Amino acid sequence: MILPLEQAIAALLRDAVPALFAGDGAVALGFEGRRWSFAAVSADPVAGEPGPEDAVDRLPFDPVAPGGPYDLTRPPYPGPRRVALLSAAGGRATLVPAELQWDPLVAGRFEIAPRPGRVVDGFDTVEVLYGVLAAGTRLEAGHELTLTLTDPDPARAEKALVLALAALALGREGLRAAAVFEHAGGSYQARGRLKTLAFVGGAQPQAGQHQIQLRAGVELLVQRLLADDEGRPIERIVSPGREGSGRVIDVDPAVQA
Repeated sequence: MILPLEQAIAALLRDAVPALFAGDGAVALGFEGRRWSFAAVSADPVAGEPGPEDAVDRLPFDPVAPGGPYDLTRPPYPGPRRVALLSAAGGRATLVPAELQWDPLVAGRFEIAPRPGRVVDGFDTVEVLYGVLAAGTRLEAGHELTLTLTDPDPARAEKALVLALAALALGREGLRAAAVFEHAGGSYQARGRLKTLAFVGGAQPQAGQHQIQLRAGVELLVQRLLADDEGRPIERIVSPGREGSGRVIDVDPAVQA
């Protein structure tokens, strides 16, 4: 769980101060003293009970052939589905329901019909936020780690320390976005995100080396997808009436759309 945070910190420092942290002769970065603890909220008494949970899919998008079709990676729960186009540069364009055509026969399959004037050039990802039926809970973990900065020149190492503190203190939003991670295996999946980052202390073990002790708050959403024979939501209701003449009513907004 701590590796994505370390990678995000290293990337942030390289991008923020490339003269010190990128290329040949860069200040050496290291991480040590890794440990973590779990908050009391992680002892969830209802963990494992099935219910609606949030899911996010990011699917490849080709602006030359935007239609698709696209398939969600998990069976969707009845309810709203939010779809947007993303670009590598951080662009986001939310699609309206009229631009989406959901397959009534294949759950989770849809096509995109961009409205007139919709610019799709530059986008490479379709993001879908939707609900799934799963057993899940949230774990809150507090990570502690030590960032080490080392350079043969003590003055350069001191400069690296100060600028690293500045970059970490002022670049936390980008750090949160970069430290998100997801893993899946079998019917289990987990998604983690950085919630907080705090400076705890520091040390100078030797000339040309500085240490920054960090404490990070991480939220881990863990889920187990339900099998086909486990509880499923009601998708259709047959209204009262004579046998065989009842009217079928869809309760899934995506189907009605």
